Formats: sequence, structure tokens, C-alpha cells
Amino acid sequence: MTRVMIVDDSEESRSLLKDFLLAHNHTVVSEASDGIEAIEKYYSSKPELIFLDLVMPNLDGLSVLKKIRSQDHSSKIIVITGNDDQDIFNECTKLGVLAFLVKPFNLNDVLDIIYFSNEITLMK
Repeated sequence: MTRVMIVDDSEESRSLLKDFLLAHNHTVVSEASDGIEAIEKYYSSKPELIFLDLVMPNLDGLSVLKKIRSQDHSSKIIVITGNDDQDIFNECTKLGVLAFLVKPFNLNDVLDIIYFSNEITLMK
């Protein structure tokens, strides 16, 4: 069981991922629809794992990733995005994300990453 935070500006995407995670006995401790809300909720909910969209209003996911990394190098973050740009992937890799999922992705890949991944993974 993992304590999870889901950050995505799409309510539909958050709901789909949340329902899937709950069905697999994980706890969703918080959700955020923009980057500013994500940072606030990260510090108040202390998740073990973060699903982080990159394209969001107010503060983009890459900025959120950098902010969290500047204060917590051990946080486990899975980037979820519709953008499979190699430069963005490389930057996320340098920042130590657990995985880089390109939308639409297979939800079963999420379980593989949570349970088996010890290195950065790109899944399209």
C-alpha cells in the first residue's frame, strides 16, 4: 500500500488514476489541479509517491518537480504527460523521476512501475 498524490489539471485523468489506485489498495492522500496547489498539498499530505502532469495552469509540472527536488531529493515522482519530447524526458531524468509515462498510457504499467521499477522508465 502506497500513499499517493495525483497532480493533473484534468479531473477525468485524476479520477481514472485515483479509482485504479484505490482498486489496487493504494491510498490517495491528496489531489491537485495546478502546480501551486500541488506544492502546498505535497508538504501537507507527505505522499510516498507523486503522479505529476507537466502541462498545468499557474505553475507547470517541471517547475513543481524542480521545487520538490530542491527540498526533498528522495521523493518518488512519476511524470505523466502528453508530451514525449526527448529534451523534456532528459530533464526529468536528470531530476530523478521514477518514470515518464506518455498519455495515453496503460494503467497496468503504473503497477509495474510502483512494484518493480528501480530505474527511470519511458513508457509510451
